[in-house]
Amino acid sequence: MTNPYERDVVAWAQEQAFWLRSGDYTLIDAQHVAEEIDGVNTRWQHMLCDRCAELLAHLARWRGQEGNRCQLWQRLNELQRQRIHRMLMRMPSLRESLYGRELLEDAWLDALLKVAGEHNCFDLPDASL
Repeated sequence: MTNPYERDVVAWAQEQAFWLRSGDYTLIDAQHVAEEIDGVNTRWQHMLCDRCAELLAHLARWRGQEGNRCQLWQRLNELQRQRIHRMLMRMPSLRESLYGRELLEDAWLDALLKVAGEHNCFDLPDASL
């Protein structure tokens, strides 16, 4: 039989939160709680990467539509910039993710995939930053 964490992680999380709030630490599943806490950072880094990829894809489209740019593209670029800015303001430690090359390279590769199949092909730099 599987443990509560493997059976239903949502029910398990509610139970763990209850035990933490009650101060009864003897029933805490410390190993899985630690894994979930570690996972928070990873999930937020993935979200930041997704936002950066979306912005880079919009900027690539903007670059490729030089003679046919509309306000929509400008607004989409600004929206993604604002979302990234708010995320970094709320969680300043995420900025460290931007100092390494890995997140930005992943974001650029994702952006290339997003725009690769579009009919107005245009030259884009490769993934090396």
